[in-house]
Amino acid sequence: MTKGRTTTPASNAGQKPGSSVDRFFAVSFLLMLGTSFVTLASTGKLDIVSVVLVFAALGVRLWGYSSGRNLQISPKTVTSLAVLYIPFFVLDFLFFSAGTTSLESMLNATAHLVLFAAVTKVFSAVTRQDYAYLAALSLLMILATAVLTVKSTFLAFLTLYILFAISTLISYEIKRSIETSGRVASAPLPVLQGRPGIEHAMLGAAAGLGLGTLAAASLIFFVIPRYRSGYLNSIGTRTENITGFSGSVNLGDLSRIMQSSTVVFRVLPENNFRNYTGVKWRGLALDSFDGRHWYNDNTKQIAVQPVSHGHFTIPRERGIQNRPVKTLRYKVLLSPISSDVVFVAASARMITGPMHLLTLDETDSLHDGRYDFSSVQYEVISQVGLPSPSTLKATPDTYARDIRLLYLRLPPKIDPRIKVLAEKVTSPADNNYDRAVQIRNYLRDNFGYTLEEQKVDPADPIGSFLFTTHNGYCEYFASAMAIMLRTISIPARLVNGFQTGSYNRLGKDFIVRARDAHSWVEVYFSGYGWIPFDPTPPDPHPVIASGLDDYMDALTLFWAEWVVNYDFSHQVRLATQVEIQLHRVHDNVSHHFYRLRTAMAGLALKLEAGLVAHKFLLLFVLLVTAAGIALLASEWSIQELRFILALKFPRSDRPLTVEEATLSYHHFLNIVREKGFLKLPSETPEEFAEKISPPTLRGAAREFTRLYNAARYGGTRPSLPALRGMLRGISAACGQANLKS
Repeated sequence: MTKGRTTTPASNAGQKPGSSVDRFFAVSFLLMLGTSFVTLASTGKLDIVSVVLVFAALGVRLWGYSSGRNLQISPKTVTSLAVLYIPFFVLDFLFFSAGTTSLESMLNATAHLVLFAAVTKVFSAVTRQDYAYLAALSLLMILATAVLTVKSTFLAFLTLYILFAISTLISYEIKRSIETSGRVASAPLPVLQGRPGIEHAMLGAAAGLGLGTLAAASLIFFVIPRYRSGYLNSIGTRTENITGFSGSVNLGDLSRIMQSSTVVFRVLPENNFRNYTGVKWRGLALDSFDGRHWYNDNTKQIAVQPVSHGHFTIPRERGIQNRPVKTLRYKVLLSPISSDVVFVAASARMITGPMHLLTLDETDSLHDGRYDFSSVQYEVISQVGLPSPSTLKATPDTYARDIRLLYLRLPPKIDPRIKVLAEKVTSPADNNYDRAVQIRNYLRDNFGYTLEEQKVDPADPIGSFLFTTHNGYCEYFASAMAIMLRTISIPARLVNGFQTGSYNRLGKDFIVRARDAHSWVEVYFSGYGWIPFDPTPPDPHPVIASGLDDYMDALTLFWAEWVVNYDFSHQVRLATQVEIQLHRVHDNVSHHFYRLRTAMAGLALKLEAGLVAHKFLLLFVLLVTAAGIALLASEWSIQELRFILALKFPRSDRPLTVEEATLSYHHFLNIVREKGFLKLPSETPEEFAEKISPPTLRGAAREFTRLYNAARYGGTRPSLPALRGMLRGISAACGQANLKS
């Protein structure tokens, strides 16, 4: 006992484990604490030094328990370490944990202090209060992680934490019961000493209780009423810096994100997913180019008035009313990004989402005016129909004044060879549509796609691309096509967005990653508006997702859709789907029962007709079956039956066999038993024959016994007819004796 601290027998976990329960408790406790710390570290909020040091300390302590080494440190050592940490805390606050503000520095230094206290407590825990403190700390780390992150990995860590926590509680309760029963750790129960079976039993119980707890918690989570929507949307999210979607974009900005596999958004189509082949997710259109970067000259945006709360009808673009109608309905799950652009397919007609202010700029690009850099989901109806090539070929080459002034403007300094090249490439064409197609095909066929940095002239990157490197990525292809079109008086602009993405058949969604970022060109046609053209050739080395990626993405989608964003509307949808499924199951069961009833009725009719048609055969089968059942129910064996038949209907004078002799004696015993004579097991056949009365029956019994012994043990064997006559005589004598009596 230490001064001021009461150590009970139950507080012996810090010493070398004396039983399987001690060892199981110690390992489970450390795994629980380690899992909670790993969960907290997965948020990325802890510095790498703290993570490494705490991991190392927990690993050493776990190794000590598993190897049976005593790594306990004394209270005196703990006190010394605490005194030494005081000046380090000051240095940590002033230098090592320097943040943007003094408060942030203090919070970081305090977090380090708490981790230091936890590590020292792990190596010095003796009393139940010490372990309770560490258990509470582990729970606080789990709760802090729930606030700091919304990643799907939290579910895996939470599952492990629950399993280890339950195994810790189970082993602790068993350990406490053993110790309070008067058996100290120095003399553990013999049934538990060195027995791995108890460890397996505790592990199985913990696994069963843990899985049951998770199942019950999941049911409660989905059933408990929800009154707010998406309350975790803006908590613990990490904003991804997505370049290329601001009002001013340097040539090359898009390439910075095109090598990242970060998921930017997901699209859940309501239509057949094959209708989305080739669809591009339009982000931001840019109208002006100064030779090195694209920008919008007019940054004015107009607010789109909602028709009701969260429902917006988007004004029609110029010329879209003349296009064929083809609509797509889909939902977008946007991750936290550093842009307020609202991504849609082609031309959005209606948007439903949590936007408080939806705006439209001069290039018909949509913006969330009050975007707070958190994850958001919205539903869209888009018009994606395009006029046929023959229709576009017939459009006039005249344009409105505002279109000419803005979308035919060229950089102040432009390589004159670009115009010569554009005229040469389009010389066979006699309309603007064919000219645009020929420039697009020229770039696709004669230039290579690569994300590797090329040696271009920073003063004239488009000229270098067209006449020197002949290699580049989508921004260079799209910029070159737009400028070439403008040199021959065809209005064009650059659009930054994303390609369709990869379709996940498990999650039934399109996964759009940062590497799917793309630039293309929109060309203006009078009467039909802006028509997209993509001059970029396909990537020669596309990234192909594996089957495991589909499973992980499907899990992430479920987590984001049905856990993080689970609200009252999701609850209504879930209840509706459950009701629909229950009705469907009821209808299927009713249908199967109806089919079964109909089939059984038809079978009964066929059976009835068959019985009527074969009634004699049925009678014979029934008689044979009844005889078989009677035989099975009787005490006779097959041999006895054969003997009785042979005795009743003898076919020859053959002598008895040994088996038949035995059976005949049993038959004799049955006959005299009816007279009241019962042979005792201790009596010989001769002794039994002598006690039979009257004398006439006794004489017949003696003669039968003599013949039986001769047939059974050697001698002259009687024939079946003779035996039959003798048994009949005995039976008749028994009958006469009954009459006289």
